[in-house]
Amino acid sequence: MDQFVLSEDEVLYYEGTSRRKRNDEQAENALRLVVPTTMIQEVLQNCHDSLEGGHQGVVRTYQRVKLVYFWIGLYADAGKHVRSCPDCSSSKSRPHLLGHSPENILAALSFQLVSMDFVIPLSTTRRGNSALLLFQCTFTGFVIAKAMSNVDALRFAQAFEECIYRRFGAPSLIRHDRDPRFMSEVFQAFAEMMQSKPRATLSYRPQANGQQKRSVKTVIQSVRVYAEDPLQQDWDEIVERLVFAINASMDTTR
Repeated sequence: MDQFVLSEDEVLYYEGTSRRKRNDEQAENALRLVVPTTMIQEVLQNCHDSLEGGHQGVVRTYQRVKLVYFWIGLYADAGKHVRSCPDCSSSKSRPHLLGHSPENILAALSFQLVSMDFVIPLSTTRRGNSALLLFQCTFTGFVIAKAMSNVDALRFAQAFEECIYRRFGAPSLIRHDRDPRFMSEVFQAFAEMMQSKPRATLSYRPQANGQQKRSVKTVIQSVRVYAEDPLQQDWDEIVERLVFAINASMDTTR
């Protein structure tokens, strides 16, 4: 029972590791609130079903819950909740297993290697946006989303400058698919100006850009879950919060 701590206001916490192995600050930060059985469902709904929860999968939902809460059987309950979620079951398809690609390139620093992709077509929103541009740092997995109404080469180059170049500098390598917008003279010139090397993913080995494709799928699934009407005319208003949920969640691939 030395793993449990009762506060002065009679709130029960789970410490997990003996306090003798931690300093006071670490011990305090390690405390997790013990959830009574009657409140487990409410906690799971807040950590999975909410906009900040982002309807993530079992592992990410479990990691999110266990940062703050504790109860016996937490992982099993998280898995049961995610698998029984009606919104997730209607929006998520079975994942395709992709083999190892010899073209995969590993980054050693944050934003040294940036992957990117367009999500089109999407329904036109009230703000006039119909496309979603996604960037991802392959080292940290950090995702950046940009809703766009115009997806020509010039607009894309401007979006890249705004989202990546001004915030993180020029990446050493840029990885993308063979979309004509990415292969355009405008973007090639912009990449040359930044002294970056655009690298197209091999068309017959799309898993070389697999991490980016998984992020695209995760964002789109979340957008579909949270759309307030069948035409999804508000996806650009919530995509930033969805991306925050993805970036804040635990990723077992990193």
